[in-house]
Amino acid sequence: MEDFPALPPVSSPPIPVPPPGPAPVIPPVVPPPPPPTPPVPELPRPVPSPLPSPLAAPLPPPLPPPPKPSIPPPSASPFPLAGGPKPFGPPPPPPPPTAPPAPLPPEAPAGNLIERLRGLIRPLVILGVVIILGIAVVSFASLDLSRLPLIGGLFQGGEVTLAYWGLWESPEVVNPLITSFIEEYKKENPRVNLTINYEKRSFGTLEQYRETLLTRLQQGTGPDIFRLHNSWVGDFSTEIAPLPAEVLSEQDYALRFYPAALASAKVGTEIYSIPLEYDGLVLFYNKALLKGVDVPEKIKTWEDFRREAVKLTTWKNNDANKGAILKSGAAFGTANNISHSADILSLLLAQSGVDPLTELNTQAAADALTFYTNFSKVDRVWNETLPFSINAFANGQVAMIVAPSWRALDIAALNPDLGFAASAVPQLPAATEEGVHWGTFWTESVSADTERSEIAWAFLEYLTREDQQRALYAAEAQNRPFGEPYAVRSLAASLAEHEILGPLLETAPEAVSSKTVDLSGNQTYADALHKAVSDVLGTVKSADALKTAQATIDQLEGKTPTEE
Repeated sequence: MEDFPALPPVSSPPIPVPPPGPAPVIPPVVPPPPPPTPPVPELPRPVPSPLPSPLAAPLPPPLPPPPKPSIPPPSASPFPLAGGPKPFGPPPPPPPPTAPPAPLPPEAPAGNLIERLRGLIRPLVILGVVIILGIAVVSFASLDLSRLPLIGGLFQGGEVTLAYWGLWESPEVVNPLITSFIEEYKKENPRVNLTINYEKRSFGTLEQYRETLLTRLQQGTGPDIFRLHNSWVGDFSTEIAPLPAEVLSEQDYALRFYPAALASAKVGTEIYSIPLEYDGLVLFYNKALLKGVDVPEKIKTWEDFRREAVKLTTWKNNDANKGAILKSGAAFGTANNISHSADILSLLLAQSGVDPLTELNTQAAADALTFYTNFSKVDRVWNETLPFSINAFANGQVAMIVAPSWRALDIAALNPDLGFAASAVPQLPAATEEGVHWGTFWTESVSADTERSEIAWAFLEYLTREDQQRALYAAEAQNRPFGEPYAVRSLAASLAEHEILGPLLETAPEAVSSKTVDLSGNQTYADALHKAVSDVLGTVKSADALKTAQATIDQLEGKTPTEE
């Protein structure tokens, strides 16, 4: 019987019949004490109470109960042992052939216990799997699948309409590029119905545009894509969606664009704008007035520039001290009648190692301002009685001016027959071969309120690919002498022979920028430098004039008067 480990398993009906063998050694009488029972394995046993002796333990009723109660009472005979005499009384009839053997007592061996445990664990495992799958399904349903890389396009869909504010380019120039992008985008995102509405905005001043744009963005009613000056990005960054690295990483950005673009676009660890063009200061010169002078080779430093400016200036009665200026060698040294005079002074400050926003209270800054104003106070090559510098250059009244490349379009419009070209701006004598140059350009951003900002950024990135940059330049050049200078570095070589844009793009890698620039929507910053120039042309010392300028700029930057 399986009650004891030492006995063989029972294969007979509920009352087993001992197998044939030699006569048992245990006498068939009850009085002798039973032999000691082997130790029972320590297994969980649902025994309600201990029994005094295994011989006195009644046999548990089999389940289901036998058909006939023919088992003798326990008191009539001890529990039969293997090899012992058969119990008194007739053996029970065999069970029906189809009836299964009676179940064993609850004291199951270790194997059966493990099976029971497995039976309990299995439904728990299944329940846990079901719960986990349920959580996964809910999470997956709430996931924005359209943002998944590679396969995101399969889940994107619906209507997407983006509003794009431009400033100078007509819809005829921009719309073909929009159409091209949408066609390409739909190939990978067939479920998206994309529309981009470009609008050329018009404002009285750039300051009005800046204020309107910022206010609309803050109110959540601004455009999705918009143009802004590179010096605005820091002030606008809270209203701009960061450029996703999936669209263009910082490493690729630095390889594609000039350092000034990255320096302007990056605020903290994020990038907030993509340029479609680049511009900056160049030296324009009148070919006829500088005939015989190889300007790129002969005018490399500011002393070279000063020497040629004085040589080319003529005065009434040939009186350099008091005579009226009849023809100027260079529009340099004043503020109010020189285009981009704040840019020019900022360039001189940067070349002197001075930050125009924070380091005006330095001797290097004062020296730069003195050098600039001496062209009017000492050399008398230019003064404020002369016409505006752009007009004077177009009319042949001045031989050289410093201005951004786009001013060449104004000059050509004023005098289509004027022969002029551009060269790199002069440098300080101790400057490196590359020198320090000045960038001032416009760039594009995406509103933080745009629901599908990744599409807007993808569109802007698309416009900076080489083929699209060429197409944009060609479309712009249909109605003017040249298009906007390429924003991407890789196309600079294609314009190397251009008389205006070649020198500009050659020096673009060494350009720096700031807020202290004219015609950029930062008039209050530019006016701080304008006033410093005008004060020095009067009786104020350069250091004192710059001290006032620094206080003004600090106030504009939100610094308290006690801050250094």
